[in-house]
Amino acid sequence: MKIENINIPLMISGNLIENINLNDNYYRMRIKAPQIARKAKPGQFVMLSMWKNKDPFLKRPFSFYGIESDSGTFDILYKEIGKGTQIMAKSKAGDLVELIGPLGNGFKIPENTNNIAVVARGIGIAALMPLILESKKRGIAIYAFLSAQTGNLLLCSNEINSISEKVFYTTDDGSKGAKGMVTNFLQNVLKEEVIDVVYVCGSKRLTKHIRNLQRKYNFLAFVSLEEHMACGIGACKGCVHKTNDGYKRVCKEGPIFPVEEVIFDD
Repeated sequence: MKIENINIPLMISGNLIENINLNDNYYRMRIKAPQIARKAKPGQFVMLSMWKNKDPFLKRPFSFYGIESDSGTFDILYKEIGKGTQIMAKSKAGDLVELIGPLGNGFKIPENTNNIAVVARGIGIAALMPLILESKKRGIAIYAFLSAQTGNLLLCSNEINSISEKVFYTTDDGSKGAKGMVTNFLQNVLKEEVIDVVYVCGSKRLTKHIRNLQRKYNFLAFVSLEEHMACGIGACKGCVHKTNDGYKRVCKEGPIFPVEEVIFDD
């Protein structure tokens, strides 16, 4: 019996190519790991560690921010916030990186898609960037709706401006774009344009707003969920999330889910 197309994650070592401080505590890391880069899809993620003596003990999950299968590299975005990312922030080119991936299920782009909207809060844009680039290759028009606390935390804005049909910004302090909910801009666009699919990553509150708009304007919508993970392969069941079909593992059945399937307890 021949079994095909089984997505078995790889446990390999990669090499750090560069580690760039973008601003404040945010960094972009490029890793050379051809076996993973060739298999990675938009929306998937990798478990990563580069600390000695198993301290911290567990690997950390990071969405693919950039995937370059030809060069055998991929990028991640991260914020220096805990012990693991503090070690990452001090790492240098040539350092060894322990990896498991690619993991999870990626974004779906339905056939005959003409226009998509991507809605992101802060570093949530990282999970959406490979989807944006893939959509651009397919000739799909991209409407981007980005929000953050301050203007300097609107990551990747230059890249997104260059490839999007329209870009809308909101910031909590009004330093770039407008104050308020970025989904207000989305609603205005939905009144005038046919948006086939909306993709969101950033917060539960943001996803709830997308669900409310979905009920009114009847579009497809997918969310990239984030949960604390231990193993990343579905064995420990530590990253389950409530859905209409019971609890599902974000690392295995996700991290991409139809918005209408996800349940957020208030």
